[in-house]
Amino acid sequence: MERIPMTEDWKPVDSQVLVDAWDEIKDCAEGIQKDLACPDETISKMLRSVAETFDNTVEDILDKAEEDWEEDK
Repeated sequence: MERIPMTEDWKPVDSQVLVDAWDEIKDCAEGIQKDLACPDETISKMLRSVAETFDNTVEDILDKAEEDWEEDK
């Protein structure tokens, strides 16, 4: 899957796609919470963990790009 670069000023091409994506994530999380019969705090921790995985991936990509740039200097 291709990663889309996200910047602080990023905006979706179609805002409805973002709304739909948010709804899908929420519905999925609620389904998982129901299946696990876990409290809100648990599903919240799970979602933060997933988000952190994405943050770490972005950091890894940026670190690699910086290393490559340093090697090319």
